[in-house]
Amino acid sequence: MANLYHNDRLIVAYASMNQSTKDWSAGAEITWKRDGQRFSHSVGGLADRFKSSADAERFVINLAKAWIDSNS
Repeated sequence: MANLYHNDRLIVAYASMNQSTKDWSAGAEITWKRDGQRFSHSVGGLADRFKSSADAERFVINLAKAWIDSNS
């Protein structure tokens, strides 16, 4: 699991292994505060599969950063 900030928004990225295929999938949760309220956006349900958890997390972090950049 990786946690990092991008443009004042917290990205929590994670990878999950499929036990039968040994491939990794990824997801992320983006959270932020604005005007005293907490907001979140989930990145998940991705069809992409990876050979390592690090590759999966790198991929979803880049997706999360792109979402933040286009929705800030």
